Amino acid sequence: SVVEEEDERGVAHIVEHLAFSATSRYTNHDIVRFLESIGAEFGACQNALTSSDETIYELLVPVDKPGLLSQAISVLAEFSSEVRVSAEDLEKERGAVLEEYRGGRNATGRMQDSHWTLLFEGSKYAERLPIGTEKVIRTVTHETVRNFYHKWYNLSNMAVFAVGDFPDTQAVVELIKEHFGQKASISCPPPVIPEFPVPSHIEPRFSCFVESEAAGSAVVISCKMPAGEIKTVKDYRDSLAESIFHCALNQRLFKLSRRRDPPYFSCSSAADALVRPVKAYIMTSSCREKGTVEALESMLVEVARARLYGFSEREISIVRALMMSEIESAYLERDQMQSTSLRDEYLQHFLREEPVVGIDYEARLQKTLLPYISSAEVVKFAENFSTTSSCVIKIVEPRAHASLEDLKAVVLKVNTLEEKRSIPPWEEEQIPEEIVSQSPVPG
Repeated sequence: SVVEEEDERGVAHIVEHLAFSATSRYTNHDIVRFLESIGAEFGACQNALTSSDETIYELLVPVDKPGLLSQAISVLAEFSSEVRVSAEDLEKERGAVLEEYRGGRNATGRMQDSHWTLLFEGSKYAERLPIGTEKVIRTVTHETVRNFYHKWYNLSNMAVFAVGDFPDTQAVVELIKEHFGQKASISCPPPVIPEFPVPSHIEPRFSCFVESEAAGSAVVISCKMPAGEIKTVKDYRDSLAESIFHCALNQRLFKLSRRRDPPYFSCSSAADALVRPVKAYIMTSSCREKGTVEALESMLVEVARARLYGFSEREISIVRALMMSEIESAYLERDQMQSTSLRDEYLQHFLREEPVVGIDYEARLQKTLLPYISSAEVVKFAENFSTTSSCVIKIVEPRAHASLEDLKAVVLKVNTLEEKRSIPPWEEEQIPEEIVSQSPVPG
């Protein structure tokens, strides 16, 4: 949706809906009937996704009948260049798209959209939510939709991959070549997909959402940064160190949530790819009503504590053991791996050029690298989790209790404590050498 013009806002999503309605070969919802006949989920929402940077179509098809696989691939080939976009087709789909638009106007949808706009303020991403605008959905012409489809649906910007327990993978490749080899794109030469930068900012941004429909109170801290690449072993090592950082921090956050009178019910941290040029460190907590300011302060203090003192070797060794156990389990269960896991790997390979190395090589690589990643390597990632690093802080409350000034005061307070090194080190649990120090008297 990010490539849409002002009068096209929502058109990428409309095209996705039209694809399931009619193509040159399949008309009057033949595709939906085909999916129903094989027991697969069907419909634009189940089988496709339009986001800011890509549109993805997916068909889940039984592999025990070769004819079904061929037909499914032919459907995808039709989506690539043969979607029918007539005035009648568009009018039929308008209602469904409008219903989806209205469905997203609930409390959760409103909060997500407002937060997205704040995150990407100053960038085109802020103005191009995939659902679009009600005005465009109601009034856009089929010519505008068709022109968008012909311009951006170009074979050179597409990838097709099939994941499943295929008896003959080469035969599947030949099926793809057979069906897609007959297709040609209207736009020639192919359109260049522009870069849409997201400006950084030193001052944090704040938002207080008061939403009576909200399930409870919550705090979200997001710190944006350029999306990195994983192309070398060093890049992969850095990604492991980053994972150790979030895991070690989560161990502390979990322990805090289990203390008497904790600052929040639950809290966790993770890295997430937001849009093509940007990823973010995101820490989320749920807390009691009137507890958002306390929760925010506790979250900021823990990251500041990690920056000041890092993690102990014992904490790092525990996380290493957890990650080693996870990769060993994945390796041992490699023959039972779900198709969706492999699908996601190939998606990231095409969309973000992440390498697909296979579980055998990845397991060996992790076992080789993990023991040598030091606490010093891990703690440097805490610098990315700073309120001066393109930070956006959001709180959600059913009733208004905290103000923007309260949030700003907490950030200033924690920054001052960190500058003065007034935050004490993390107190390690004292675990005894022996669980039972004195042997019991035999009975």
